[in-house]
Parts: sequence; structure tokens; C-alpha cells
Amino acid sequence: MKLKKPELFLLALAVAAVFFTAGYFSGRSRAGDVNVTVSQSPSAPVSGDAGAARIDLNTATRWELMSLPGVGETFADRIIAYREEHGGFQTVEELMEVRGIGESLFEDVRDYLTV
Repeated sequence: MKLKKPELFLLALAVAAVFFTAGYFSGRSRAGDVNVTVSQSPSAPVSGDAGAARIDLNTATRWELMSLPGVGETFADRIIAYREEHGGFQTVEELMEVRGIGESLFEDVRDYLTV
């Protein structure tokens, strides 16, 4: 049986797809493997665990502040302006003095912060 060019092309494509799929799934994690997740932002908070790295309100960059849940450009800018105007934060709770940051947002971010 002699294959024509279109049939040969489709056969080669199918074989390549099989090898690609086999290679893809052989590289996937299996039970017992260690999975590592890389964050887009190296300073993004990972969890609220006590051992997790915390963001210092007195030294954090705009981007670090924006990595906090519920904190966008506006709040990050207000936090920086507040700290510059008042000489820094004395306590994490002082964050609620920043215009627009209420108890709800504070509760969402408090575990990620330090002074």
C-alpha cells in the first residue's frame, strides 16, 4: 500500500502527537512528587501562616502592597502617602487610619503584615 503525500503528512502528524502527549504526561507529577509553585511576584504573600514572609508596612514598595488581597493601586498609594506623612506605622492596626481601609479589608490583610 502506497501512501499519498496528504496521508503521509497526517500519519506523521498523528505520530508526533502521540509522542508529544506521552512526553507531556510522563513529566507530570505523580503521588509522592514534590510540586513547586512559582509566584509572578516574588513578594506576593503565600499564606497567613506565622512562618510565612510578611510585608513590612514601613518599607513595602507599591508592588508589594498591591500583592495583598483587596489592595490595588489606589490603596497602595494611600498607604505609602500615609506612612510618609506620619513617619511610618507604629502598629499594623494603624493601617485602618488610611482613608478607605476599614475593618473588613484590614482583616483580609492583617496576617500578611508587620511593622
